[in-house]
Amino acid sequence: MKVTLDINDNKAAAFLNFVKSLDFIHIQTQDDYQEPTKKEILESINQGMKEVQLHKEGKKELQSAKDFLNEL
Repeated sequence: MKVTLDINDNKAAAFLNFVKSLDFIHIQTQDDYQEPTKKEILESINQGMKEVQLHKEGKKELQSAKDFLNEL
């Protein structure tokens, strides 16, 4: 599970020290983020196109846009 927190600057250091002491928590910083490669982007687009083709052939049921937005 991922959780995003907004913490007041004056309390952040104390909170991070506490969280770092927990062995089941991984703190991801902005420095940890890696942009997807061109290959990864193209593979993702290709996979999406395959799913659309399967849907057109009646072999795959796709989620409606309304259901997708309701999940957000």
